[in-house]
Amino acid sequence: MGIEEDHQTALWSGQIIVIGNDLVLRGKIVDLIRDAGGRIVKPLPIDFNPADIEQRLNAIALVIHICSWDAKTQQSLSTLESFCAQHDLPLLILLPLEFLNNTVAMLDYSNTEFLTTDGGDNLSAEILVTLNNRIKETLSATFSNRDEPNLTDLRKISEDVERIARVLSQLAGKQISRGDRDPIRSPLHPPKVSSSVSDDPFGFKGQSSIDSIPYGSSSEEHHPNSVITASQIRDLIKARRLRTQYFDAELFADPAWDMLLDLMAARLENVTVSVSSLCIAASVPPTTALRWIKIMTEENIFARKADDSDGRRIFIELSDHTAAALEEYFAIVRRNKLMMV
Repeated sequence: MGIEEDHQTALWSGQIIVIGNDLVLRGKIVDLIRDAGGRIVKPLPIDFNPADIEQRLNAIALVIHICSWDAKTQQSLSTLESFCAQHDLPLLILLPLEFLNNTVAMLDYSNTEFLTTDGGDNLSAEILVTLNNRIKETLSATFSNRDEPNLTDLRKISEDVERIARVLSQLAGKQISRGDRDPIRSPLHPPKVSSSVSDDPFGFKGQSSIDSIPYGSSSEEHHPNSVITASQIRDLIKARRLRTQYFDAELFADPAWDMLLDLMAARLENVTVSVSSLCIAASVPPTTALRWIKIMTEENIFARKADDSDGRRIFIELSDHTAAALEEYFAIVRRNKLMMV
């Protein structure tokens, strides 16, 4: 079955609202979703009339592309967040990395997904997979509240999964991507939502205070007993980067460990790390890094801290128990005279 034939049956039972001012990218996103069988009536500009959104009673997801950070964009995000929260709809935000910190700090809605348009991500596949996962999760939550499952709906989801697999296999010749790097698969499927997970984009609220080492002072003053120094960790990070001069970087994609090292060094240096900076430290496409940050904050490996002087900024740091575990790990490695890479 070709892509054209998939138009006969909508991939998702409802319409997807696409918003953005970049007409070229917006058109490609619309074509991509329609080719996958999704329904889009009319895409909207960033400065849309809120009434245009309220009239889309059969909407099942919203996609917004941000290409500038101004008052109109912020107002649109606020309106969309309220609308999605009211109707329990997934919100997919496409944006360059430079706007990530502001956007993350502004939004509190849990059913939000961020995809960056920078670098060599396979953006078209990311959009389809993310939409499919988010819509299925929303439907699953709806089904879980029913006394009996609706077999027709369940069959529809099964058919959708098969159809999206076919569409993805046909996308090789029509990518939005500016590179041919396959997305790293492990973080593409976020953990199932449970009652223990908070309702924030990264799983928890920014906190005004946290029991951690104060920022702004020397490493020696606050970490006199540390078994490793920040400069030693930075050297370790450099050594890890050297591997890519001799082997394909794809062999060593390990965003979780790279981010742990970067945050440990920052903790010893008593400096703050923004979301966008941590994405860079992960050495994987920003979209993949964001998924890992979300997972690791939900697991309380990372902690999110609001900037007391600027509420628009959010910092990521190690939780205290993670920092303690790393200290113990480094101590054992040193005691046994092992090499770390």
